[in-house]
Amino acid sequence: MRDTSQKGLISHTAILNRLVQLGYGVLLPWADHLGYDLAYYVTEEHHNFGFFMHQESHLVRIQVKTAWLSKDGTCLEFNTSSVSPRKMGMNRKSGYKGKAEYFGIYSSEIGKVYMIPVNEGAEGNMSLRFKSAGVLRGNRQGTYHLTYEEAMESKYKYWWAEDYEF
Repeated sequence: MRDTSQKGLISHTAILNRLVQLGYGVLLPWADHLGYDLAYYVTEEHHNFGFFMHQESHLVRIQVKTAWLSKDGTCLEFNTSSVSPRKMGMNRKSGYKGKAEYFGIYSSEIGKVYMIPVNEGAEGNMSLRFKSAGVLRGNRQGTYHLTYEEAMESKYKYWWAEDYEF
């Protein structure tokens, strides 16, 4: 069984590899307290008045996370916060809003990479559901299954893995 740092390194390498495959020039931050693990620049061209063109570059920061398959195999789960130990009192949990633009998610169990905007992520932890599995819902009357189509018509928000595959 791998320890946490080995799992993290595998995820980090898988996401780095995918970005390089797609042609991005990936930057590695020198410090580990910045709130992101990988970055790249995106350059956009803007046309003004139909003939003036200028280019603008901005940094896209990625926080790498390792996902695990849920016990029932219907979704991938991962943490969307970090825990900072404190000398006294309880450890502090913090999110990544303002520190990174994307969560880069990797699951060694299925060998896929996903990119989720940090601003779309849930607080604390998150599940990416597989469309083929649908959703199991429960209430006082019992548990019932919703297909992907039925879940899309419901009032609840679900994150579908296939929509974020990278």
